[in-house]
Amino acid sequence: MWPHSFEFRLRIALGAGGDLSLTSRIRNTNTDGRPFSYTFAFHTYFSVSDISEVRVEGLETMDYLDNMKGKERFTEQGDAIVFESEVDKVYLAAPSKVAIIDHDMRRTFVVTKEGLPDAVVWNPWDKKAKAMQDFGDSEYKHMLCVEPAAVEKPITLKPGEEWKGRLGLSAVPSSYCSGQLDPLKVLHG
Repeated sequence: MWPHSFEFRLRIALGAGGDLSLTSRIRNTNTDGRPFSYTFAFHTYFSVSDISEVRVEGLETMDYLDNMKGKERFTEQGDAIVFESEVDKVYLAAPSKVAIIDHDMRRTFVVTKEGLPDAVVWNPWDKKAKAMQDFGDSEYKHMLCVEPAAVEKPITLKPGEEWKGRLGLSAVPSSYCSGQLDPLKVLHG
């Protein structure tokens, strides 16, 4: 399945306040001297109240590859990402912190990342959801993927080299306003 010798370690930590941290380590253990390359993404599926009421902040003005348009490169134009149809984008050189604001649930998911330069944003919307056997026809309305990833430039490891990538997730109470990337800033002005 994978023609290279490697070691994969996953550390899962759940903080007292409910924060979740996933740390992946991959080491090339080939003894033949061969390097290998791979892409990587934490496939984080978030439960949301209504996809059409959710917004993602932190990716404004970022360049992205649109997988629905042949991986053509664009620049995000809005002040936040909102959802009105299928989305499958890879944001390049994404910031280390992104917020998913769910107005109806009065909750913001804060996604942090290290060692993963990109961020995938995906929702299949109605037509693709109906075509997917393992996905309910209307489940797209209540889910969103925002995935820390290394997609544009694959990671290459020489024998003995190790890569580390980290995903942090926290949920904080919120109101529907900008500035959720720094909740203290909102509270204290």
